[in-house]
Amino acid sequence: MQARKGAVFSKFEHLVNAIKSKQAFYAMGLLSVVILCFIVGAGGCIGDKEQVSQEGELNFNVMPENIRVAEGEIFEIELCLANTGDTPVNVWEMEEQVSYDIFFLDSNGSYVPYECGVIERVPLTDEALVELQPGEFLQSWRDSSCWTLPPGEYTLFAEYHTSAGESITKPYWIGRLRSNNGSIFVKDKNDSSLLESGSSPEKGAVEELNASDEPVVATEVSYELIYLSPEELAKKSDLILIGSVKEILPARWSTPDGGQPENAIEALGRDEVIYRDVVISVDEYLKNSLSSNEVVVRVLGGIVGNLGMDVEDEASFEPGEDVLLYLVEDTSPATKDLKPEHFRVTGISQGKYTLTGDGKAVKSGETVDLEELLEIINDVDQS
Repeated sequence: MQARKGAVFSKFEHLVNAIKSKQAFYAMGLLSVVILCFIVGAGGCIGDKEQVSQEGELNFNVMPENIRVAEGEIFEIELCLANTGDTPVNVWEMEEQVSYDIFFLDSNGSYVPYECGVIERVPLTDEALVELQPGEFLQSWRDSSCWTLPPGEYTLFAEYHTSAGESITKPYWIGRLRSNNGSIFVKDKNDSSLLESGSSPEKGAVEELNASDEPVVATEVSYELIYLSPEELAKKSDLILIGSVKEILPARWSTPDGGQPENAIEALGRDEVIYRDVVISVDEYLKNSLSSNEVVVRVLGGIVGNLGMDVEDEASFEPGEDVLLYLVEDTSPATKDLKPEHFRVTGISQGKYTLTGDGKAVKSGETVDLEELLEIINDVDQS
């Protein structure tokens, strides 16, 4: 009986020692994981810290070196990311497939295949960030060697994109931004004549017949459109009026003399713009007033020579059109100091209503009672 009890006690003690050994082993393993987390970055091990997105106003433009090329000809493509806002913003440096991609569309709207393969990359760190001050921009160049472009007409554009999930600790701009559209005309190697495009911009604030035999090169520019309610339109506007379109003046450049600048294609939509002035005969001022019975409204877009600028969501006007206009002072660096004294439509196109003969006001397919808008304007003006 003594031997039996001794044997049982020995097995129990062995079991306790084994458990203690396992506990020590697990503890050492857990300690190793903690140390590894500390080295790599505890935030990535315990649970990824949510990346803070930074607000900012950016504009992305793409500009080809040549717009008319021979089949097989390689040309440079310039990309420009600009801070158009009032505050600094952190962005990713410009690198193809990492922060931007370039696309070609043929005349059928099909994407031209990219032939250079997909790169592999590691998560980005703070070293990949560039702080853009207001008015500053980043530039990058890429050639067209990764695309085969048979003879025809193509649309060129690019997308700038960033995302969360990187090894970046600072806030930065997160999102996708599409550039303007550029036109590329590819001719046959054996054809010495220029291709006829047979097309011209259909959208935009205004249009003008092109007297040149050369194809119209259209550059599309887009801005972030933030919805404004009728109350917000009335509050934000410096001037509100009812009137009619008296005259639409010819399109011109924003250069001091109105002429085409050097390197016009590169400058269009970035340093210089094409605009038109619309003269409004005022019937009634509803908020604030001027001594004149005419007001000039400046709209971006139009065609000068064989270059065109198309601004997405810009207001459009027709001669003789009856309108209700919400207007603000022009703050654009490219046009604000160019005479005559003028205004811009509030909220891009949101502040322009076409008036019908039955007491309705219409914009972008939306129809409201004019009296309802007038009541809102009156309430805001008296508050």
